[in-house]
Amino acid sequence: MTLIYLASAWLAGIALDHALSLPWQVLPLLALLGLVGLIGWRGGRRCNLLCACLVMLALGAGRRRLAQPRLDAHALARYNDLGPVTLEGVVVREPDVREEKIYLRLRAEQLRLADGREVTVDGLALVQVDRYPTFAYGDRLRVRGPLETPPTDDDFSYRDYLARQGIHSIVPRCRATRLGSGEGSPFTAALLALKGRAQATIAAILHEPEASLLTGILLGIESGIPADLADAFSATGTTHIIAISGFNITIISGIFAGLARRMVGGKRAVWVAIGGVVLYTLFVGASAAVVRAAMMGVIYLLGKHLGRESFAPTSLAAAAVLMTAINPFTLWDVGFQLSFAATVGLVLYTGPLERGAVALLSRLTSPERAERAVGWFSEALLVTLAAQISTTPLLVAYFRRLSLVTLLTNFLILPVQPAVMVGGGLATIAGLVWLPLGKALGWAAWLALAYTIEVVRLTARVPYAWVDLGRVEPWMAWAAYGLLAAVTWWGYQPAERRAMLRGRACVLWLALTARLSDRLVLGLSGVLLLLAAIAWRTLPDGELHVAFLDVGQGDAIFVQTPSGRQVLIDGGPSPSLLLSHLGRRMPFWDHSLDLVVLTHPDDDVLAGLLPVLERYQVAAIVEREADCYTPLCDRWRELVGSSTAEVYRGEAGLQLWLDEGVLLTVLHPGPAPFSSRNNDNSLVLRLDHGAVCFLLAGDAGEDVEAALVAGGAWLDCTVLKAAHHGDGAATTAPFLAAVTPDAVVIPVGAGNLFHHPHWEMLERLGSIPVYRTDQDGTVEVSSDGRSRRVETAR
Repeated sequence: MTLIYLASAWLAGIALDHALSLPWQVLPLLALLGLVGLIGWRGGRRCNLLCACLVMLALGAGRRRLAQPRLDAHALARYNDLGPVTLEGVVVREPDVREEKIYLRLRAEQLRLADGREVTVDGLALVQVDRYPTFAYGDRLRVRGPLETPPTDDDFSYRDYLARQGIHSIVPRCRATRLGSGEGSPFTAALLALKGRAQATIAAILHEPEASLLTGILLGIESGIPADLADAFSATGTTHIIAISGFNITIISGIFAGLARRMVGGKRAVWVAIGGVVLYTLFVGASAAVVRAAMMGVIYLLGKHLGRESFAPTSLAAAAVLMTAINPFTLWDVGFQLSFAATVGLVLYTGPLERGAVALLSRLTSPERAERAVGWFSEALLVTLAAQISTTPLLVAYFRRLSLVTLLTNFLILPVQPAVMVGGGLATIAGLVWLPLGKALGWAAWLALAYTIEVVRLTARVPYAWVDLGRVEPWMAWAAYGLLAAVTWWGYQPAERRAMLRGRACVLWLALTARLSDRLVLGLSGVLLLLAAIAWRTLPDGELHVAFLDVGQGDAIFVQTPSGRQVLIDGGPSPSLLLSHLGRRMPFWDHSLDLVVLTHPDDDVLAGLLPVLERYQVAAIVEREADCYTPLCDRWRELVGSSTAEVYRGEAGLQLWLDEGVLLTVLHPGPAPFSSRNNDNSLVLRLDHGAVCFLLAGDAGEDVEAALVAGGAWLDCTVLKAAHHGDGAATTAPFLAAVTPDAVVIPVGAGNLFHHPHWEMLERLGSIPVYRTDQDGTVEVSSDGRSRRVETAR
């Protein structure tokens, strides 16, 4: 326990210096006072411990004081807020790739100010660039844009958040030019290259959102998870599933130790396992929560090697001291705080909760059966409850919401997480060696991932699944922890101090591998049965399905023909949303599209198509070549140029038989551009299936509609996709009279800045049934060739 008291004093010193900014002269006096007490005061063990804590308090405060930034004449931050600048430097961390932008950590070396002065500088800048072109670790860049101080407000200080990572300058919008590459550490570059290959392999094995979820769980990359799914995990209190934790570290150390025993013998196996843990920690980005779990895992492995039992609170205290000694600002990292609090909860409350559950169930059945029952649901319920007890004040303080379904959701999904981690990891490794093998193994992982996602989404939709608590002051969280500490102290007083539980993940791993053969046969049979049932449900039903996907302010239409051929028309503005929709609609084993159509190269329909060409095998592409004015369009040209797909020029008269009785016809534009505007050159498509047809007007305007009517184009159709998200100048009265639709679908984003759909256009529709993706969600129209029916997601 001595180390725990000393660690607490160290952390208190860091926090005290942050809160009070103690004069530096006070710190050596405190340390000296503690040392004198240790040497000359013979007051017994408690007095010695008090003096040692005083020394650690002073050292902790001093460590934070030394870590404070010193902005000399060459510090980059001295030139913040002076207008546009030109920076030259090297990317020193893995790029943080988002849907529409990339964040780069640039170690600046040279700075040119607006007045032409050039200065040698040193410091990190967080640079925001467009999604394309991409940049990599080790690239030397020239960046042009405003150099600014990170903002701060009453609710969140972005400035303090970045300062804890050594960043004091941002370039929120800029143009970047690559000057060179390969200037980083070769080891780090190789590690990140392997990580990129692993991420691409997962994307090739699984659909979205399963692929992004597995990428988050295995590789620590959470940016690809769709916003609605991330919100569902938050609402159900299950974000810890995505975060890399002690369970991952336990699995990694077990795999490396098992391999090492066979290759180098038992005595050396521990060093291989420790090396594997360190390598995996670096591989996934070494966030505070991962480093905490890794340090405790290494201490546990060393204890086993030396024949000594590791004491979990001592390991946790040692990890906290080491991490804050390296970077004292880690103490304010939310991931570190939650990881630390959860581990404390597991140590303090799992044992009492299990014993209480056994005592309660023993009243209803025999003690042996009660213990077996508790052993069955302990990991899924009691361990979760123990962690929730200690993390709830932090979660409420930071995120201001309290999940009321977290125990239920965790109880339902935690039992399948070993299958996600182990099955997904094996599939990824196999896919790196031979992709078809990875895909075969990935089916079982997909089943567990899909189950997890559906349970999280289902419970997130339960009424009052979470409660918005509004503003929660920090003192409220401190008060909650004070009360919790008092209750915990009271509960532990009547009995002797009990030995702390070992890592629950080890127990889980041993339980999973016990009686492996029986469980393997039974589990494999169940998995195969479920996969067969799901595969049967995804088989084509002999009807045409046209789904207008809810992707925000943009168009994305997914078509499945009666025999199961798949066509995607446009991709919308959000890659993650589109990939998530495709993952729900396509069979889990299928990563191919028969046809992709780009109606025009605007970002609101193009952004989602780029990862489709990167991840899926596309047999054919229909597009209209046009000049590119955006990085997204340039990237599209690169992907089409390197693709093996057959490319058709989209012009009036092109007809493609998608299936027996299903014909896709291009009505506009002709061989020559209609005008200089992309929207006027947007493809207008007609999709026929027997007596049912769909007119897809793209972003065509009133001039295009007038030309189609005047030219006698084949417009009469059952379902009309309104042009340009319901713009007031489109879908004119003469055009509607020529189409005579039975239903109109308007793909539009909720609360869009353009106020689409415009009221004039809606008035022209009159009594025609209207379906809007902002109100109805995804709109799916099914046809048997004689009639149609409409289903909406909401």
